[in-house]
Amino acid sequence: MLQRVTAVQALTEELRRQILNGDLPPGSKLPEVELAERFKVARPTVRTAVQHLVERGVLRRDTGRSAVVPELSRADMRDVYFAREAVELHVVGHLCAGERTPARLKPVRQAMDRMRDLPDDAPWSEVTEADLAFHAALVEAAGSARLGRLFHGLLEEARMCLVQLEAHYPCRADLIDEHDQLLDALEAGDAAVARERMRAHLDSAVTALTDD
Repeated sequence: MLQRVTAVQALTEELRRQILNGDLPPGSKLPEVELAERFKVARPTVRTAVQHLVERGVLRRDTGRSAVVPELSRADMRDVYFAREAVELHVVGHLCAGERTPARLKPVRQAMDRMRDLPDDAPWSEVTEADLAFHAALVEAAGSARLGRLFHGLLEEARMCLVQLEAHYPCRADLIDEHDQLLDALEAGDAAVARERMRAHLDSAVTALTDD
């Protein structure tokens, strides 16, 4: 059964799509009046949609209280990955400890298969969604609802970082290979190798994003 989508939901998702696709680049201001006129909706609808995106880290309020697409600084991006590393290295160690069952990692393997099945010319936005779906499945496999909420709170800013990583992976196979090697270590229960590969994967992104 199809779900009804409210005007607020539709506007929220359209603005989010334009931001993450780069149609609204960092620094773009989004005045309520202009958005209301452009999308033919009431200003309270705009205000609510914008607030949702502010809460998710996709927009910020500037000093004049207008919404603006954030320009993530190098410090911001390092902090996003610092938080990701804290969560994901812990998850990797947890998944390799104690009793392991193939069913536990099945959703992660399915996410890996979906990433591998992307066509070579898939838009980078689809690649980044597949990347984050893999990492989200990994965190969910740990079975901690609270840890999952922490990770999902990072996802929107992680997406904004990943938008800038396309040039770092001119060969998409390299990205797939990094995830594949990590999953192989997890399935083998080798905590040391899995943690090393996760750290290398995240560190390479930080280096690409923050080096001149």
